[in-house]
Amino acid sequence: MHCQCGARRGALRTLGTALAATLALALPAAAPAADWPARPVTLVVPQGAGSGSDVVARLLAVHMGTALGQSVVVDNRTGGGGIIAHQAVARAQPDGYTLLLSSTAQLLVVPAMNSAARYQLDDFAPVAPVLRAPFAILVANTPAAPKTLRDLVEQVRSQPAAYASAGTGTMTHLGSEIFLRRAGLKATHVPYKGSGAALTDLIGGQVLFATDSLTAALTHVRSGKLRVLAVTGDQREASLPEVPTLAEAGLPGEPIAVIGGVFAPKGMPREVGDKLAAAVDAAMRQPEVVQRFAAMETGMLRMGNEAFLAQLRKEAPAWQALVRQLDLKAD
Repeated sequence: MHCQCGARRGALRTLGTALAATLALALPAAAPAADWPARPVTLVVPQGAGSGSDVVARLLAVHMGTALGQSVVVDNRTGGGGIIAHQAVARAQPDGYTLLLSSTAQLLVVPAMNSAARYQLDDFAPVAPVLRAPFAILVANTPAAPKTLRDLVEQVRSQPAAYASAGTGTMTHLGSEIFLRRAGLKATHVPYKGSGAALTDLIGGQVLFATDSLTAALTHVRSGKLRVLAVTGDQREASLPEVPTLAEAGLPGEPIAVIGGVFAPKGMPREVGDKLAAAVDAAMRQPEVVQRFAAMETGMLRMGNEAFLAQLRKEAPAWQALVRQLDLKAD
């Protein structure tokens, strides 16, 4: 009996030691999440200073920093159509200190176009959805230009036509191609270096139409130089309540829009992700941010992270298939 009790006591001591060791190993992992953030957070932006994405990032950064009690620093990591920024964040430690502001083009289109892109959507974890920006079908505001989307369709069907974009493989290019395919039409693509040059030539009559963001086009619309025939979202735009959606104008289908948000490297602790999501939400509720989004003709995307990721995954095959059909390669 004595020997059995001694053996039992020894086994209990061994078990206790093992449990203590396990808890000791677990504590260092838990402590950083509890104390996070202990230093500034970096928000990487694939576009340059002054771009629409940069404006959004800096708006968010100020108010996220207030909510987190730490600075959020914007890092404009340009190059490679977003590849450099995305690969840098995908390879970063998933500790919540390195984030990415990204959207449809860089997450879904660039990897399909460019074999140098060594990242995919699933390399990232969504922190929070942020924006949704549909497009507008635009023509010059002249007596000879089409007055309605039906007029545009008939003109493209009856005679050779060309459309402008901000560049090959951009969302303005792909948006026009979706419209043309939906209408059963073909037109010549004329790529420019940015929306500014594309819309200038549209105003000048060098091309018949363009698909572009309201952010880029609205100044020209309000000055009377451009006419909006339709918007590509699932509802009319508040700034242009008289303009129909594609579906209302007779071309039903999935809305055509850019969606974007804040992402982190995959594997971030859930507690850290929850703090970041709360900080983004706090930023998005600030009157200054709401007003700036409205001024940029950019909608706030309000949905849960699971629904956000599901939407991106739903859209990915269509964008990737279009890239293949157009044989677009940026290699």
